[in-house]
Amino acid sequence: MLSRTQKFTAIQGDVELTAEISPCVFMYQGYGLQLTVTLPKGGNTIVARKDIPIETATEQDCQALLESVRVLPCNVCQKPAFDPSSCSTNRDGKCESCFMAELNAAFEKETKKEDAKLKRDDAKFKARGYTHRVHAWIHPASGSDYELMMWMINPTQEEITSELKKKKSVDTTDYKLIEL
Repeated sequence: MLSRTQKFTAIQGDVELTAEISPCVFMYQGYGLQLTVTLPKGGNTIVARKDIPIETATEQDCQALLESVRVLPCNVCQKPAFDPSSCSTNRDGKCESCFMAELNAAFEKETKKEDAKLKRDDAKFKARGYTHRVHAWIHPASGSDYELMMWMINPTQEEITSELKKKKSVDTTDYKLIEL
């Protein structure tokens, strides 16, 4: 029987892939064989054979599954990246560094856009006589939390609490009061 800590390696060109059996296969009966495969400079992917129960899986099954993973040069910097045609990955042929740089750049761009919109909204409400913005998180009993912005005129804690209760928030303290 395979152990929870067993590791496997495979060479793809000049890249050594490492893999370990994913913990979920031991947690959920009938899950099937699944490996978490890691590149030497970061990044991992999942490969699975749901038709092979972990109870009967062999080291050879694990090795064959690992060897099915292909590596190609990153389409940005040429470092090793997972070949999306051979495994489950959302990196689209990019190495972890390039993927994360692209993701962080997109996040930064979106954050700046949202900050600029909030600044415009604050100015618009201030011009209308509002004095504060309440940045709150609503925590309904259903558990589907969401963010809320409210502009108010010299709000008291009681007024803010009342507004959050109207939104059916079970926590009326999760807010930040920002002076405009």
